[in-house]
Amino acid sequence: MSSDPMSGIFRGFDIASSGLRAELQRSEIVASNLGNMHRTGNAKKPPYRRKMVVFEEALEQANGKRDGLGGGVVAARVVEDQTPFPVFYQPGHPDADASGQVLGSNVDLFKELVDMNVIQRSFDANLTALRTYRGMLQNTLQQLGS
Repeated sequence: MSSDPMSGIFRGFDIASSGLRAELQRSEIVASNLGNMHRTGNAKKPPYRRKMVVFEEALEQANGKRDGLGGGVVAARVVEDQTPFPVFYQPGHPDADASGQVLGSNVDLFKELVDMNVIQRSFDANLTALRTYRGMLQNTLQQLGS
């Protein structure tokens, strides 16, 4: 731990902004899911598979080792949803097999819309945290100046 009383003064900004960055990455994945939800396939060419972001807590690094203090969140990786593909009968479709079966994407419009709603609420919460922290710092500076 540093003896500098000003070290870490902007930590609140860093934590809230990490949440904003992670949710931005998540919104890009949701947009990709929505944009590809109608890509079909078959046994030879699989359809589009829904992707999801996995978040992990970012721990602060101090002197090359983790100090255990939370430093926000990161979008650690993108994983594919293993929900089975829906199968529908549509002979004549370019992706239909010999029996007329086509594999659809496993993207569910309603899941994606719920995810977008959660992303919006998370953005709002992180922006509120940024504004609150800014207000706290402004009050502190005013108190020190008087």
